[in-house]
Amino acid sequence: MLNSNVLRQLDLQDVMVFLCLYEHKSARRTAEVMSISQPTVSYCLKRLRNCFHDVLFVVDHGSLVATPKSEAIEPYLRNVIDAVNHCAEMDDDQVVATARRVIRVCAPEYFELLLLPGVLESFMKRGCETSLIVDRLGRELPVERLLAGEIDFAIGFGPGYHRLHPDLQWESVLSDTFLCLTASRKIVPSTRVSLDEFCDMSHVFPTPWISERNMIDGWLEKLGRSRNIVARANTYQACLNIVTRLPVVMTLPRRLIPYLSIPETVHVCDAPLGFPNFTLDVIWSSRTEKNPDIRTMLALFKDLASANALDLDESPHA
Repeated sequence: MLNSNVLRQLDLQDVMVFLCLYEHKSARRTAEVMSISQPTVSYCLKRLRNCFHDVLFVVDHGSLVATPKSEAIEPYLRNVIDAVNHCAEMDDDQVVATARRVIRVCAPEYFELLLLPGVLESFMKRGCETSLIVDRLGRELPVERLLAGEIDFAIGFGPGYHRLHPDLQWESVLSDTFLCLTASRKIVPSTRVSLDEFCDMSHVFPTPWISERNMIDGWLEKLGRSRNIVARANTYQACLNIVTRLPVVMTLPRRLIPYLSIPETVHVCDAPLGFPNFTLDVIWSSRTEKNPDIRTMLALFKDLASANALDLDESPHA
């Protein structure tokens, strides 16, 4: 937008007149080069002087000499003409490259396994020129990056697990519960693990986002109990590989069961009674909520979450 109403009087011909006067130092020569009359040159110069509050050119020994103000603004006005010429010369490939939209999301592995493939599939079906970049969720939400527009969305867990800034909006798109996976013969397959069994066993803990806290140990602490974590791995599948070979247990979100390679030797059991559940929350800046791209992506996340809906009263067992 222009900073003052007087600048609206300018058009590209005025800018071209300025640049020609600057280059040729003559109103007559400017009129010849641009194929316009000298009165038109004079009129354009008058409008330029009014807009920039400066005479711009002074007569010295029959030539027009640029003022300091003209010297200062000439590069910027030349960039205006160069930019317009560039727009006119753009071919189709450049238009496509310019139109490509990059959506940046900060999310845990849960999102990558459950929703990311569907997001990319939707982009491809719609022919959207959109790329999705996923950064790993850290110990805290990337609040400053969200507010600065460096990240479009953060995906976190709830309810109330992450502390939110007042300028952030959030919405839960799905809920999930946990299952226990183990190859130990001490656990009867397809049953519910008791709290005592859960606490007595050794655990492997997936850390699909960078965090020193987790909701399971927080729940156990409230009950005056604890568990022994013998290994922490970066991915769910890495933990499963450990479970396959050692008498340990891991807790896994129920919805991820179809998306991981679970050996037949691994038993899938219900978690202890009262075990915590969680929501997957989409978080974005209030400053961008009217952006149509943001609204479209939020609707897509919700649609994909609904498509992945699982009856939490039915447990898939191995």
